[in-house]
Parts: sequence; C-alpha cells; structure tokens
Amino acid sequence: MDGTDFFGILMQTIKSKMTGIVTKVKLWTNPEFIRNKIVIRVREFFSGLLGVKPRNKDDYITIGNWMISRRLLNSAVIIVGVVSICYLSSETMLFKKFTEDGIKTYKYDSIKLRTAKGHVKITGEGGYLAYDGNVEGGYVDGVGTLYNKEGNVVYTGSFEQNKFEGNGTFNYNSGNIMYYGNFHDNLFDGEGTLYREDGSMIYTGGFSKGLKYGKGVLYDSGENEMFEGSFANDEIVFSELLGKSISEVNECYKGSRKLYTTETESVAVMDSIGALYHAEIDSEALSDEEIVDCVYVLDDYFMNAGKQMTTITELTKAFGNPVYKGNSNVILPEAVAINIVNSKKRALNGNIKMDLKYTFSDVAEVSGYDREYVVYITSFKRDDVIYSFVSGSDDNVFSFYYISGTEDESA
Repeated sequence: MDGTDFFGILMQTIKSKMTGIVTKVKLWTNPEFIRNKIVIRVREFFSGLLGVKPRNKDDYITIGNWMISRRLLNSAVIIVGVVSICYLSSETMLFKKFTEDGIKTYKYDSIKLRTAKGHVKITGEGGYLAYDGNVEGGYVDGVGTLYNKEGNVVYTGSFEQNKFEGNGTFNYNSGNIMYYGNFHDNLFDGEGTLYREDGSMIYTGGFSKGLKYGKGVLYDSGENEMFEGSFANDEIVFSELLGKSISEVNECYKGSRKLYTTETESVAVMDSIGALYHAEIDSEALSDEEIVDCVYVLDDYFMNAGKQMTTITELTKAFGNPVYKGNSNVILPEAVAINIVNSKKRALNGNIKMDLKYTFSDVAEVSGYDREYVVYITSFKRDDVIYSFVSGSDDNVFSFYYISGTEDESA
C-alpha cells in the first residue's frame, strides 16, 4: 500500500464518521424538523397527561355530588393557560406592530390597547387607519385625528374619554371642513364657525348642544354678512327685532329686501332669512325711525325648547290655552306673507289680489288689496310677547306665524 492509498482510506474513514454529525446538525437547524419534534413532544405530554386513569379516591376531587379527576382538572388548567399564552402572543405579534415612523399600531378591539398610553395608531374593522393620536387608560384621550373608511379626516382636535371635547375641526364625509371651534360631549358647544361643503362660511358665533345659540352672524353663499343677532335652538330670535327702529333692524339684517308701503304702514320682506317686519308710518318721524311692531316668520313650524312643532295641539301643550282664536279679515303684512308662501307652495285659500305700483324694483306702493280674504288666527302669550299662528280655516296646522308685543291689538 503506497502513501496515496493510505491517505484516501483515511479521508473516507473521516468522512464516514462526519456524515452522521453533519446530518444531525442539518436536522437540528431545520425549522420544520424542530417544529415537528416540538409537536410530537407536546402530543406525547398531553397524551400521557390525559391517558392516565385515576387509581384510587385520592386521585379525585369531590365537588358536591361530582367526583372529578385531579389529572383532568390539572389538564384543563394547563390547556387554558396554553391557549391564553397563545392568544396574548397573537395579540402582541398580529395586532400590535410598529409602523415605519415608529408609532405603535393596534387593532380597534385589541386587549393590549386598553393598557396603551401615549401616541398610537388604531385600525378599524377591515384594516383601515381609524385613529392617529393620543390614548390613555383605554380611551382616546388628548389630541388626535379620526378617519373614515375612505381615508378622509372626520375630526381632528381634542378628545376626552372617546368624545370630542375642547377645540377641534369636524368635517363632511368628503373631508371638507364643516365646523371649527369648541366641542363638548361630541357636540358643537361654545364659540365656533360653521361652513358649507364648498368651504364658504354659513355662521360664526355661539353654539350649545350642537345648535346655534347666543350671538352670531349668518353669511350668504358668497360669504357676505346677511344677519347679525341672537340665536336659540338653531333659529334666529326674531322677537328681539320688536321695538327696534328700522335703522337698527337694518344694522342686523344686511340681505336683500323688498318694501311694500301705504300712506300709514310699511312691510319689509327679508328674503334671506324668510321673514318680514311691519311698522306704522309716523309722518312726524324720520323715515328710518319707524318702530317695528310685528315680525312675521314664514315657516310652517315653530321651534320650542329644541323641538319642532307643526300643529296647534302641540303649541297648546307648550304655551297653554290660546289668548285668542278665530276668523279675521286679512291685514297688509298677512297679505304679503300669504302671497310669498303661495309662491312656493299652495297654502291657505290661495293668493290675495293686490294693487301695486313699483317706484323701484324692490319698492312697491300698495293702493289696495282684497280685505275680504279671511284667515284663522290662534294666538298664545309668553312673557310680554304674543305668538299668532295663521291658518286657512279652523285647522290644526298653520302656514306661518307672527310675533308682536302685548299692546298690539291685532293679536
């Protein structure tokens, strides 16, 4: 045997000895082999745990009339523990992750979210980003942004225990701004500004429980100031116009108007806010110093304590018994109001014929009208104000109403 043969035999011997070691190393570094080994061990463990039968009464636990195997009970505890660990692991690995910006992200119903604190992101059902902001004690709390499924911002601002609270911005579904200002308990509350979806302002001023309340300003679609005054339950407080001079009313209302006049009275239609006012003409007073004695609101509903009322029955429950009800011949402001209402929908007994002479496009002199036209009036008193509701007959519904002082005889 020469040296070459000896070296070859030596290498083959070494190789044969190493083959087993290399094979074992490959197996124990193979994830699939390790996973199978673990599964087999776990299966053997539970098979042994569950497969041993109790041998005497000490292997049982007595509960009432029942005898339960100690091994079975222990097995149940172990299984519950394993399932719990698996669930918590899944919560950690599947429902909590870090985004590229390093912010923790949780699924909306994740248990781990209940203990999260600080800046996080929350995904909604379906996986879309629902919230990006601060959380604490299991609540959305602090500053953050809420999104809809389309990815548009619903609200951004301050939160307190999952509610809009403090300063913030609320948007339309499109993502365009609807309101900016103060919130309380998810509602507009305090000072704020309301916008149309095209971005133009509707109103700026006070709010309470989601409705316009307090001093505020209304704007038309061109953001021109239309009316400045008091609001309650989302409506203009028209009674505040009573007793004001025409010049004072003109400071409040800056929208378009149309004027009807006779030698003794005038009626001004405030188109932009759906109302008109009446004033007696005093030949000795300056033209703009006539006093408003009646305001007509051209709505077929009345807001009372936030509730919309459309029938005399509802009004009677709110005001008490009427101070007056019955037929009445129409007067000038009622005639103007009836014709305006009828231009939009059929109401009362149709239009009233009026003899008009236009001195300007928005000023008409009234030389006569059908005074035989009959309306039915139901009047209620609240404090020092009379609210009169106009119907076509003794109906339970009304077409519009007017507000006057208690000294007004027409009430």
